[in-house]
Amino acid sequence: MESIMGHRRTSLAVLLLGFTAIPAVVQCAVLPFCPVLKKLRGVADVSADMQEMKEESRQMMREKKVTIPELFRSPLYRQPLLIAVMLQLSQQLSGINAKAGVSQPVYATIGTGVVNTAFTVVSLFVVERAGRRSLHLIGLMGMAVSAVLMTVAMALLEQVDMMSYISIAATFSFVAFFEIGPGPIPWFIVAELFSQGPRPSAFAVAGFSNWTANFIVGMCFPHVEKLCGPYVFIIFTVLLLFFFVFTYFKVPETKGRTFDEISAGFRQTARRGGGGEVLPGGDEQPGGRFPALSPPPGPAPPSRPLAHAGAHY
Repeated sequence: MESIMGHRRTSLAVLLLGFTAIPAVVQCAVLPFCPVLKKLRGVADVSADMQEMKEESRQMMREKKVTIPELFRSPLYRQPLLIAVMLQLSQQLSGINAKAGVSQPVYATIGTGVVNTAFTVVSLFVVERAGRRSLHLIGLMGMAVSAVLMTVAMALLEQVDMMSYISIAATFSFVAFFEIGPGPIPWFIVAELFSQGPRPSAFAVAGFSNWTANFIVGMCFPHVEKLCGPYVFIIFTVLLLFFFVFTYFKVPETKGRTFDEISAGFRQTARRGGGGEVLPGGDEQPGGRFPALSPPPGPAPPSRPLAHAGAHY
């Protein structure tokens, strides 16, 4: 900072923080003129998607808001909430922020930033063509393999000269696979697992889980690194493999499916798990008192994939 902006007691450092407002202003100015949905779908006619959004907006006005305590108590939301939390944990416990604490040359740090940016752009084009679940699985397994390579390279760094290059390549691969899967996918899937009623509460719980895991990794990693040395990423490898297995068996594919199709599987699980049978209108028989995952009956929207979900990480 001092080498870029001058002496630390000058006020130029404040200007550097203010520069972040420039992209936001530019985006707000040009966004109304960008055919985002047309680019996303690859077609000129997006009237069906617009109609689906309008219908969902009308359903949102009719649907009861679900509080966080209700979200935890209702068996209807138990499975999607578990999936949402586990996906957020898979993002932060993957070791992506711990990697930043590993010392590396300046050119490697710059290269990591370039790879991060490049594969973030790649993920924007891939996420609507490949399944969310598939991308998350690919990202988790790719990060696990990269973590193993980083561990081997760091363990043999003093004995073999070329291991420094392997370590850097593994770091680039680690970041690339993160941007393909665990980076954006958890936020996509959370938005697609919940209807408008419980969605704000679900995002609050998911965000809390994400930042809590981030805090734990940031506080514990320096001490664990001192204890484990070059083998510290073995811990993250085990966690990545665990999240891979969980995603494979528990996370549904949401690409190309309407919300009603996704929620039908959760309603069946809720019936088997107890807590009351879900009635067609969304209420439960005695033993449960919360609304179902799907909104009350109304005009059925076209059976097209959800278009409103966004990624944020």
